[in-house]
Amino acid sequence: MAQVNPNYSMLETDSSIAGTEMIPTQDAVTLIDGKVTIDALKTFMETGAFTPSSLDLSGTSPTDHPINLEGLTLAADTNAIRGASVNPTRASGWISFSGTVGATPAQVYTDYRELHTTGVAEVLGFGSFPYMDAGASCQSMFGGQDIAFVSTGSTILSAAAAPAIGVFARWMKTTIDGATFTSGGCAAVNFKSFQANVTSVGAEETSIDDIEIASGQIGSVWRIRKTAGALARSLMHFDAATVAPIIQDPTLFHDPNAVTCEKGLHIRIGDVSYMIPLYVSDTGGVVTDW
Repeated sequence: MAQVNPNYSMLETDSSIAGTEMIPTQDAVTLIDGKVTIDALKTFMETGAFTPSSLDLSGTSPTDHPINLEGLTLAADTNAIRGASVNPTRASGWISFSGTVGATPAQVYTDYRELHTTGVAEVLGFGSFPYMDAGASCQSMFGGQDIAFVSTGSTILSAAAAPAIGVFARWMKTTIDGATFTSGGCAAVNFKSFQANVTSVGAEETSIDDIEIASGQIGSVWRIRKTAGALARSLMHFDAATVAPIIQDPTLFHDPNAVTCEKGLHIRIGDVSYMIPLYVSDTGGVVTDW
């Protein structure tokens, strides 16, 4: 074989790699029939016969999955692919993919993950944990970014009033499909928590949701659909009546006009528009004690 391809050498006497007939002697993996088996790579690495700087599959057109881990059972506290102390030096980070699709297939995922639990093991989904360590000085840090960008010249087709059809930067849904819901159990589409340890940040620009209308005008800040059953039992649920931002002293406000209120918030229920009246405080300014 070495006579056919000088990149290979015959291994006839090394018992540590019995059954292996050829091995690359260059610093790159030469594919045989488009594949390199895990066992072969393991043998290569154990013998120290070659030290690849990378596994380059670019430009190939495999008929199967380029990397296939189907049926693999991971040992305890191990990962299918692990990178520790890998410091990114470009904006695309640790993993970067880009591509283009057209009419076929009609719908595609950029990343598909499905993990089932059949016992008490709890699936926690995708975890992203950025840290701003001591000594860092940054304006921004994001646990994730979701940007749905509709370019000039493209067309957003009609959703025909169907829910969940449209352009969404994030699409989320929780389904309780006939499961037993124990009293005291909790479920929601989205859980959010703001935790301020040691130092209060209540006087700063802090919030659970920070919403921006970057340009133009949108129809609503919140759009609530009734597709089946009833709407929620309440719009908001406060655990107690003696907590901010609930007004404890109703005498702070009064109707300054005999007929109309000072201002109002416009809401829509079905096809009917309503208004939540807003009244100016008795102090004539900003109320700061609630």
